[in-house]
Amino acid sequence: MEHGFGIDLPLTASIIIGVIVVGYFILITAFGTYFSRFSRDINDFFFSGQRFSWWLAAASMVATGIGSYSYLKYSEQGFLTGTSSTMTYMNDWFIVPFFMFGWLPIIYFARVRSIPEYFERRFNRTARYIAVCIILAYMFFYIGYNLFTIGIALEGMFGMPLIYTVPIVAIFLGAYVTFGGQTAVIFTDLFQGVMLYIAGGLAIFAGVAALGGFGEWWAYLPETHRLPFVHLTDDPKFNTAGLFWGEALAGSIAFSFMNQGFIMRYLAIKSVHDGRKAALFNVIVTLPFSAIIVGAVGWIAKSLIVKQAVVGGALEGLDPIQIENTFHTFIVVTWETLHQNSLLFGFVIAALTAALMSTIDTLINACAAIGIYDIYKPLIKPDADDKHYLKAARWASVIATVIGVLLVIWFARQKGSLMQIHYKGIMVIIPSIVTTIFLGVFWKRFTAPAACISMVVGAVFTLITNWNPEWIDPLSKFVCGPENNIYIYMRAAYGMLITAIFGVGITLFTKPKTSEEIAGLTVGTLDAGMAKYKGGTPNHTVGKKVPRLPVIIDNSMPNSVISISRKSMELLKAEEGDLVYMADSRWYLGGLRSEHVKAGAVHERDDNAVILSNETFKEAYLLEGRPVTLEKIF
Repeated sequence: MEHGFGIDLPLTASIIIGVIVVGYFILITAFGTYFSRFSRDINDFFFSGQRFSWWLAAASMVATGIGSYSYLKYSEQGFLTGTSSTMTYMNDWFIVPFFMFGWLPIIYFARVRSIPEYFERRFNRTARYIAVCIILAYMFFYIGYNLFTIGIALEGMFGMPLIYTVPIVAIFLGAYVTFGGQTAVIFTDLFQGVMLYIAGGLAIFAGVAALGGFGEWWAYLPETHRLPFVHLTDDPKFNTAGLFWGEALAGSIAFSFMNQGFIMRYLAIKSVHDGRKAALFNVIVTLPFSAIIVGAVGWIAKSLIVKQAVVGGALEGLDPIQIENTFHTFIVVTWETLHQNSLLFGFVIAALTAALMSTIDTLINACAAIGIYDIYKPLIKPDADDKHYLKAARWASVIATVIGVLLVIWFARQKGSLMQIHYKGIMVIIPSIVTTIFLGVFWKRFTAPAACISMVVGAVFTLITNWNPEWIDPLSKFVCGPENNIYIYMRAAYGMLITAIFGVGITLFTKPKTSEEIAGLTVGTLDAGMAKYKGGTPNHTVGKKVPRLPVIIDNSMPNSVISISRKSMELLKAEEGDLVYMADSRWYLGGLRSEHVKAGAVHERDDNAVILSNETFKEAYLLEGRPVTLEKIF
């Protein structure tokens, strides 16, 4: 694929922007590496000890959801079709209840460490390794795609070929993920999420100011670009019907149910209740706001081009804006509307880099989790200690990064818009596995043979449609009408349908597992899963948080058990043996210094102190002299 350069940067500007971007890389690498001190064992490395508050995870998901491709892809789509570019960000609402009240509590209470592990426990080992292949393909695809798009951005600015820029970016990127783990990912993503919104807002307001205000932007935006949806079927490359049956149905389930990186972010939260808060915040606040941040420059670009044509030349204070390669819409428009200010533009490009890092760090960490929990530990080294697995996890992160770099070669040979390239790959990978997960979670009768066979058959049939797209014709015509065969999107609906037909059909003729065998692994057995997680009968009585309690060390206390006063126990509505979340009382730490413990026997002291062992104190990363807050989980 040939890519023309987006802008012609003067040498001085190139140096300034390059220094800002490299400086940002170094800053984030140092920032992320700092948090390696909170990765004591393999559980901390991948899941941060399940210690974080909902708001911290939700805020970090801003950066996880916005990749380097987002600014480029959605600005390009916004330029081509207008505000309808938000459709792909606004179609997750219908899947959220299934996630919040089905999938999230299942994987949390079952202590699932990877999605393939769920497949083995719900079905069998064969299902697990079929899932490993598909999920790794999904995540490697996204790593490569993000590296590819940041390479396009750097090529558009500096004229440097992908072959040089991508490996350099990958080296910086892999450093803090390799050593810091999930905690480093969460805190760097929190910082980068703020950067992304500030930089995106700066680019938007600069564009609106260049047009003369929001009124001018809206006045010069063509009517077709003002609509929230595109035509149901007209454009085979971007249409409402295809986006629902492909992106909303298959894509949203994939992102919520099988994206290991996304799931690991939820498994790092302190409780299912907080996880539900994060999920709701994500769909109500984060996704709509992110849709505007990443797409609005494309809408502004269209108004700028139209206004230029109407006035017969460049707008006041700007050079003529030409978008020869729509891949570079974001870069060209931002550079010109910021009046070629190298410092401001450098900041925006640093944010674009942040988008790359914040998405790929999650994916690399997720690939490493699967590499350890599903391949290395069960098949190669089953009896090693945590220190060994922690070292292996870091090597797995390096390998995942290298594979992503190599995939950039494949992406560079593809044709079409960034949106098309994205969906060409994803819609082949995800259909069979998302259907299998959904059936497994919400249908107790679904059997292991059905899961294995339907996953393989669905994946093979979907892959074959790359060479025989006419196989999709009957479904495409049924859904979208005879005038338009939408292969890019309808491929996902086709794959899901084939998988479902085989899955349901085989289930009816095979024997399911007993309720005891799948306890806690389906929606109908959640109570059993909760009891297993706690190691006793759950206590659902709602209590209050008990803040700012002093801590006393007593090494006669068992590890991970605390003793509190009768008054504190009554406020918590807790009983001996209940699961309690103990955290440093400074709320803004988000649970960085915290631990899940069990309530032991009450003490009769007058100071409402929390009595615990020195080992528990260290495992919670607590600090001397700092009070703690208690919250009963159940």
